[in-house]
Amino acid sequence: MFKSIFLNTLLSWLLLLVVGPVLAQGPLFTNGDGPEQDCGLTLSGKVLDHDTREPLIGATIYIEELQRATLSDEYGNYHFHHLCRGSYTLKLTYIGYVPEQPSLRMASSTVRNLTLHLDTRQLSEVEITGNRLAEEAQSTGSLTGRQLESTRGLSLGESLKNISGMSTIQTGPTISKPVIHGLHSNRILLLNNGVRHEGQQWGSEHAPEIDPFVASELKVVKGAAGVRYGADAIGGVVIVEPSALPDSAGVGGELNLLGSTNNRQGGVSATVEGKATRLSAWSWRLQGTAKRAGNARTADYFMQNTGLQELNFSGALGYKKENFGAEAFYSQFNTKLGILKASHIGNLTDLENAIGRERPEQTSYDFTYAIERPYQDVTHHLLKTKVFWDTGSAGKLEFVYGLQRNIREEYDAHRASGSNPELTLDITTHTTETVWEHTPAGNFSGSAGITTLYQNNTYQGRYFIPFFRNFTAGTFVTEKWRKDKLQLEGGVRYDYKKLSITKRERNSDIIRPEYQFHNVSGTLGALYDVGYHLTFGLSATSAWRAPGANELFSDGVHHGSASYERGNRDLNSEQAYNFEGSVTYYANPRLNGKLSVYNNFINEYIYLAPVQPPTLTIRGAFPTFEYKQADAVFRGVDLDLEYKFTQQLYLESRTSIVRATNLNLDDHLVGVPADRYSNMLRYEPLAALGKLTDSYLALGGTYVAKQTRVPTKTEQDYMDPPAGYFLLNLEAGTTLRIGNQPVELGITGSNLLNTSYRDYLNRFRYFTDDMGRMLLFRVKLPLDFSTR
Repeated sequence: MFKSIFLNTLLSWLLLLVVGPVLAQGPLFTNGDGPEQDCGLTLSGKVLDHDTREPLIGATIYIEELQRATLSDEYGNYHFHHLCRGSYTLKLTYIGYVPEQPSLRMASSTVRNLTLHLDTRQLSEVEITGNRLAEEAQSTGSLTGRQLESTRGLSLGESLKNISGMSTIQTGPTISKPVIHGLHSNRILLLNNGVRHEGQQWGSEHAPEIDPFVASELKVVKGAAGVRYGADAIGGVVIVEPSALPDSAGVGGELNLLGSTNNRQGGVSATVEGKATRLSAWSWRLQGTAKRAGNARTADYFMQNTGLQELNFSGALGYKKENFGAEAFYSQFNTKLGILKASHIGNLTDLENAIGRERPEQTSYDFTYAIERPYQDVTHHLLKTKVFWDTGSAGKLEFVYGLQRNIREEYDAHRASGSNPELTLDITTHTTETVWEHTPAGNFSGSAGITTLYQNNTYQGRYFIPFFRNFTAGTFVTEKWRKDKLQLEGGVRYDYKKLSITKRERNSDIIRPEYQFHNVSGTLGALYDVGYHLTFGLSATSAWRAPGANELFSDGVHHGSASYERGNRDLNSEQAYNFEGSVTYYANPRLNGKLSVYNNFINEYIYLAPVQPPTLTIRGAFPTFEYKQADAVFRGVDLDLEYKFTQQLYLESRTSIVRATNLNLDDHLVGVPADRYSNMLRYEPLAALGKLTDSYLALGGTYVAKQTRVPTKTEQDYMDPPAGYFLLNLEAGTTLRIGNQPVELGITGSNLLNTSYRDYLNRFRYFTDDMGRMLLFRVKLPLDFSTR
């Protein structure tokens, strides 16, 4: 006990020696460039062990914004004097405990007790952010640090499969979209660097035009989240969050190299960022990624025309003072994706023979990087500007404007017209968000905001969806009450949407129908930390979604998914009511985990149903699908567990189960994920192995059951669900130091046994197997140009 106290106190005093010159400034401090201020508020309290409530002696409390630090005394007390009103982030550290970063706003002198948890490892693949009353009552999961690094080189959808409750809907080996609790596409809102991502995301084969290399964290909010994030978030929200711009002078960055064995993919991504010494309020970042891959391979053959090319870049410039800041961000995402040739078939007889065939006739026996028709060529532009003003006493006001343009060119295999695309979709989107976060009043904190969205969509070439304009406006209020171990939260939102269509009918008449929708979303939630490593959560949320232009008016060949789709002009809005209960067991030396159960009732659920027979067009024969509507319920369980055998060896387990029912037909729904189980045994040496540090090795597998819960009364699919499958996977990594340069090495292996299988959520399971064995190699070089 005395040894621990002595060691903590010694290291804490060493930290104070580093920041001592700052402490010596006394009550006066500067914001970097502005005039000195003399303020008289006091922040004080105790630092306590979360479970035993015993005081922690010698804990370090550091205020980031002021670069000031102090230590807790022999009774656990700490205090800061001469603080100004405003927002502060505290860094709380103590050896043997998990670091914490609580935030607070000060309008008057404040007493705030701080608690720390014993440093037992949390779930490795997924960091549960709903525990310890830190976030919203809804279940969330995130990938950061090593867990995120192990997914580098994969698409956004494939990366997120490492979170329980997540799966992907795929279109061949190169296109995947995230699925949360069985819902995808327009029901999942993507936030890219704080801007609502808008492209042609209604398509199942329209993958998000987001470069995962820009992210320092991928976070998922599971379930209806319409209050804070807006209409359409019936299934949940995926947040792609880059790291903050540099806050210290210097120039640094990183270089990532990757290579894959299956499709012989090669890639490079580089980031350079910095902050000037003289212009300390300014910071910047440049980033770029290039990838190229050829034909992917199943266990037995190459899939013809499944290569990809990708070239992305982004830049950010920020200005930040104590109470005011601004940021500009621009990114461009460019990709060319080959579409499996075996999915585009000339006549009905060949289509019937191709569906379910063990091996497609159009099989390439030779590898090639060439991409031929059919393929997609997509460019996505994003411009974001943000300004904030922190008034201190009144709160913080933030305004974000986003401009996006998405250009999608589709090149058909049949009836090709030279080098021109057969269909070009061009959509431009303007979004604004104004949010005011009020100064905490007692135990209350919250925010209010107004959002707008305006879109204009045009097309050239063959018809699939019409010209349309979409205007949406919404306003919301959220509030959170927190005291000791209990947190309550609630919110309400109102949205209005106007959809204007311009369409030429088959008889050449031009129609201009207009649709108007409006509705209210709400949320109620509670979290209670009972102690003894246990937290309970309950939430009731609602969200709604208006039908999209494709669901109302699509009529034609959906090129990328190799299908013929028909819309329904009489569709109504969806209304979702999601209920969730969760229990989290954390900070235990052996066993940690989280169990959540949910029930998501969706009134007037819109779904794409297979209808017979297939359709023959001048561009070939295609399976036919039609948009229908019914009341539906999605129920399920997410389970994350970690068991620690020793300090070096532990087991991670994730389970995701979804059940979905068409209440109108008393039947199962089509396109729902099968039961999914993942287990990984990890080994992490406590000590360095020669020049190797931060080493780890993980071996495990994923089992996906056969989906037996498919429609049987109507809406027969073109092919029975494939058999269940098991994939053996591997992860390994280490850091090698060459002189002063660290080199991070990693390898991810999937389907090591080279299993032949087809996934139920792959739209091309009609025609081909999924990918065989793949080894993905990664090299990362952190760079610091300031010291060279």
